[in-house]
Formats: sequence, structure tokens, C-alpha cells
Amino acid sequence: MIGAKGQNRAHNDDSAAEATATPSVERNESSCMQKTGTLMTSVEADAPPAKAEPGQRGGPLLATVRQALATAGADQAVIAEAVQAVASGQVYQAATVSVKEQNSHAVRPFFDCLDLVINHIVTGAPLTAAREAAEALATTPPGQGGHHPWCHVDRCKPHRFEDGAVLTEHHGLALATELTDGYEALRLRAELGSDENLIDDHASVFIWAGNNDGLSFDQDNLGRAIDSLDTFLDGLRHLHRVMGQPRAPKTEEQA
Repeated sequence: MIGAKGQNRAHNDDSAAEATATPSVERNESSCMQKTGTLMTSVEADAPPAKAEPGQRGGPLLATVRQALATAGADQAVIAEAVQAVASGQVYQAATVSVKEQNSHAVRPFFDCLDLVINHIVTGAPLTAAREAAEALATTPPGQGGHHPWCHVDRCKPHRFEDGAVLTEHHGLALATELTDGYEALRLRAELGSDENLIDDHASVFIWAGNNDGLSFDQDNLGRAIDSLDTFLDGLRHLHRVMGQPRAPKTEEQA
């Protein structure tokens, strides 16, 4: 299986061997983004400020919106619509915090999609890629015989054994992105797959960084890894916000 380490089914009466295969990563069509385990991340020192509880900033923020729009000459219908949008946003923020704390895998993907769309709107990024990805998920056809619904059947690899059994290595969507500082780059890859030739043939997501060995994540551990990456990305966003702050002038004692 793609980057997986596991025990083969017993086709050999003497022993069961470990199976390791090399990944085949296709061109990435989206940049959505693991040895089984939990990624541990932390934000050191200059951590982001704690989020305010709903209502703590609601009054002043809504009053500011009303006053700013009134000063700009907006009519009451526009002001009312803007206030409604801000209030809805505050309710949504409270709801998404609660969903993330409960870590409900049944509901969280929906809120993750909403977060993605909101970020696209805020940054002005085109929504085409997000819409196409959502449409592809919504129209996923039933799996062909012997395959998962997410399989890219043309990339799945059946293996026939001496006893006549045919066990398939299943390949799903492959993702890739590249982080670069303009001089060097770190390539990240992920792929969904499963291998019927492994004792644990449940679907896993395999993630690689550079040329290092890939890590295999089952559904629960992938959820925990995503939470850790969320925390890490929140920290990066904070660092991005504060990195442009100028250094304070030296005091006379320091000069």
C-alpha cells in the first residue's frame, strides 16, 4: 500500500511479511490539506489572544458598525443588513468553536467547508476551486464493484496470488503542495488509499514531507492530526500578523 507498513494476509503458511510499497502521487487538483499517531504542536511565547465569548464584543462592535455606516450616509436598510451580518457572524463563531471543542466528525466537515468559503470571501480569493471540490464530493458516484466510492479505479492495482485470490491496492485522491522561501522548497503530499493485502485494510490517509517516509493515519488519528494542524496554523496566522511590528527604540541605558 502507498507508504503503508503492515502485515500481509497469510498467503504463506510459514510467515506473514511486512508490506511496503512506494506511493504514486498524481497531479494535485486542490491544495486542501501523517506513522499512526498524533501530531503535537504548540505556539510558543507570543501566543494568540484568547477568543472572546459571544456577547463580550457584540455590543460595541454592532454600535461601531451602526455609527460608521450612519456617518457614511448609508440608509437604514443597509445598516440593518450589516448589523444582521455581524450578529450572524458572532453566532457562527460561537457555534464553530463549540463544534471544534466537541470534535464531532459528523458535523465538523460542514463547518470546515464554511470556514474555507469565509476565508475565500475575506481574502477575495476566487471560489471556483472550492465550488468544484464541493460539487465533486456531492456527486461522488457509488463505488464500482470491489472499489470504494473514492477510488480512482484506473490507478488501483489488483494483485493475483498463487491460490487464485485477487487482492487490490486502492488509490484515491492525491494532494500536493509546496512551501518555499524563494530559495528552497518543502513538498507536502497526501493520498487516500487502502490495501486488501494488509490485515488492517481499512482506508488510511498517507502523508509525506519531502523525501521522508510517509505516515499512515486512520480516521480517528487523522481527525486528531487535523486539530493539531489547526492549532499550528492559528499560531502561524498570529505570527504573520505581528511580524511586521517595528522594534521599539532603545532606551538610553541600552544605547
